[in-house]
Amino acid sequence: MPSQRPPIVNASRFIYAGKFPPFLAGPLEALSSGLIALLLSGCGQTGTPQAPSLQLPTPVSDLTANRVGDRVTLTWTMPRRTTDKLPLKGLQPVQICRRVDDEPCLTVGTVSYEVGKAASYDDSLPADLTSGSPRLLSYSIDILSLHGRSAGASNIVYTAAGSAPPAFLHASAEITANGVLLQWQPASLPGIDHKVNIERTLLSSPAPSRPEANPATLSPFGGGGQPLIKEQTLTVRMPPEADPGKALDPDAAFDRRYSYRISRVMTVSIEGKSIDVAGPSNAEILVDTKDVFPPAPPAGLAAVATPGDAAIDLSWTPNTEIDLAGYAVYRSEASGKPERISPAGMPVDSPAFRDATAQPGHAYTYSVTAIDRDGNESAHSADVTETLPPKP
Repeated sequence: MPSQRPPIVNASRFIYAGKFPPFLAGPLEALSSGLIALLLSGCGQTGTPQAPSLQLPTPVSDLTANRVGDRVTLTWTMPRRTTDKLPLKGLQPVQICRRVDDEPCLTVGTVSYEVGKAASYDDSLPADLTSGSPRLLSYSIDILSLHGRSAGASNIVYTAAGSAPPAFLHASAEITANGVLLQWQPASLPGIDHKVNIERTLLSSPAPSRPEANPATLSPFGGGGQPLIKEQTLTVRMPPEADPGKALDPDAAFDRRYSYRISRVMTVSIEGKSIDVAGPSNAEILVDTKDVFPPAPPAGLAAVATPGDAAIDLSWTPNTEIDLAGYAVYRSEASGKPERISPAGMPVDSPAFRDATAQPGHAYTYSVTAIDRDGNESAHSADVTETLPPKP
């Protein structure tokens, strides 16, 4: 009898009917369950798939522009992240755009800068933009991705083309009782509303031989203490259409070394915008502000004899100079030469003095001088005469 073969089963009929043949039921059901679970799980991801980042740097919003002479300096802060809030790394290319009036924007440079750092760019203006009447200049920058794309331009900043104020000629400095007087050769400035910027840098502090009452206080010309400032800019507005050829810095301090640089600044109005344009600074001027100016003579000197103490008491109105060190007291007899009776080298630190060396029956003429911390001594005060009576 021929051997019997297992019947051939059409598995598809069972599958389509929702059933599996007995010998395939286990494996196929397991495989089917796995496929369904895989399809439902979305390969381990949930939600809508995200588009890849374009790595576009965040646009700059703090761009500034400052024109000095024939150069415009742009400054800004490089972004740290992309528009997708992802961190940027390394160097990012920056495209600099300059526009004149309503002309098309011209790319004047593309330079790479480190992310997150302060950045600057100097645009040297061509000859046609450094002469003639003022014209509006505007700048913007684009931070580019590594593929050369931008998320948008920065804020727009404005300055002016045209002639800048001239440089100072033959600039010098002179120490006066009221401050440091800066002088130069006057220039013709027709129709220009201008001012002078005085940039002062403190190069040295006072020597130990000249102590201050307060180390954090200076002794400025004209009185009044000022805080110690390393660098400071003083702006002096000039008369319209005039150049007096001088400007005073009243806030410098005695016994310092200063460096001065001065520049003219003109203000122009273009399309409703008020714009400052500075001329080139002069060469550095070094000034040693040695105090050679004595205090004012004391006033209000009075003398009163005290017979019971065998002395003559003197008093006067205090001086107001901030660098005052004290006073010296002088005495003379019978139109003789005044001689100092207060201790030499040690100024009297208060506006009063007792002459305990006066002799009864003698007429004495007294005067007082004021001394500052540099040893400058004033002229003598008005004289006053007093006689010590015999002791009762």
